[in-house]
Parts: sequence; structure tokens; C-alpha cells
Amino acid sequence: MKKIIAALAIANAFGAINTAQAEVISFSSSKDTATTAWADVLSFGKFDTRLGTLNSITFDLSGVVSGSGRAESLDAASSTITLALSSILTLTRPDGSTIVIANPVFSKGYAASAFDGTIDFAGTSGVSTGSVSNSASTSFKSASNSDFALFSQVGAGTIDLKLAATGNSVGSGAGNLITQFATSAAADVKVTYDYTAAAAVPEPETYAMLIGGLGLLGLVRRRATKKQA
Repeated sequence: MKKIIAALAIANAFGAINTAQAEVISFSSSKDTATTAWADVLSFGKFDTRLGTLNSITFDLSGVVSGSGRAESLDAASSTITLALSSILTLTRPDGSTIVIANPVFSKGYAASAFDGTIDFAGTSGVSTGSVSNSASTSFKSASNSDFALFSQVGAGTIDLKLAATGNSVGSGAGNLITQFATSAAADVKVTYDYTAAAAVPEPETYAMLIGGLGLLGLVRRRATKKQA
């Protein structure tokens, strides 16, 4: 029984010294709805290298496009007009290189009759989306040493990333077509650090447990040797 207790004491002591766990820490920021095109700077916490060793960095970008579109068909025949409201959201590093892109799109087809003689985006030859919106999300996981260096610092700190949105709306379906669009965009960004936590520094009592366990195990072995003699 004493031998088992000693072995357990040694195992527990070594476990306390060598334990390392996978952890995550995240930082989030957002941009409220604004008329495209816009550009803004969002700040995020860096990874504190004192916490452990980075395994990867994940960038999550969620975007929303909202607004309205309308069109007037000037064709002499009926047609189906597709109106697509779109915004391209781009997150970049401080040096301008692209990290991740999201492209929320609202797209729908509308029936239009032959041109009714009035360019008013109404009547039988005019179509409109009304107020609409749609969202899109994308992510990018980086395990590059250059990103690890860029997003890490002893004691943490912050890093500024540029987020930009451009309108990319289009209308199609009629050979002679007039379109008008009004779009806005909003976005949420999250930066997540996946890391292996640094092994905890053993407490003095851990060393005492280790030494005591080794001593007890040695005592048990000596007694067993004497009995065999």
C-alpha cells in the first residue's frame, strides 16, 4: 500500500510540473452601419507571449449589406430584371495586405413590362427592391510565423487593422436599363488566439511532495530487500 501511495505522490508531482493545456482568447470589434464606401480602423488586443505558445490565429468577419435598388426598363418588350445589392468588406493588416474578405449580397428578379414612356422607376416598366438586407460571414486561420510575430508581444498591447466596405451593386436583364442603388454596410470582426498555455511554475510544496515520495519509495524498497535477505 505504501508503495502505491509513493508512486501516486510522484505521479502527482510530475503532473503538476508538466501540465500544459490548449487555450483560446478572443478580441472583438465592430463597425456600425454606414453608407458605402467607407473605411475605418479597428483595434484588437495582441497575444501576450507570457501566456504560452501560439498555435494559430483565426480571423472571423461578419458583414451586412442593406439598402434599396430600383430600375427602369427602356426595352420595347417585357423582361425580368435582377437587382443585386452587394458590399465587399475587406480586413487588412497594417501593411495593407488582405486578411479576409466578406461579400454579403441581396439578389432578386423582378418582372418589368415594355417601357411605359416615363422614367420614374415606377409604373409597369419600373421595379424596386424596397428596403432589404442580407449578411455573410467568412473566416481565415493563420499559422504563419509572420502573423505570430505581428500579433504577439510580451505584455500584450494592441494592433490596428483597417476595415473597408465598397458598394458593388448591379442590375441586369434588360438591354436598355437604368438603375439606382443606395447601400450601407456594417461589420463585426473577431480575432481568436489558439495557444498552448505555459506550464505552471511548481509551488514549493510540489517539490516537497516529489522529494517525500521518492524518499518513501526508497524506504519501501530497502525494507523489501531486507525481508528477502
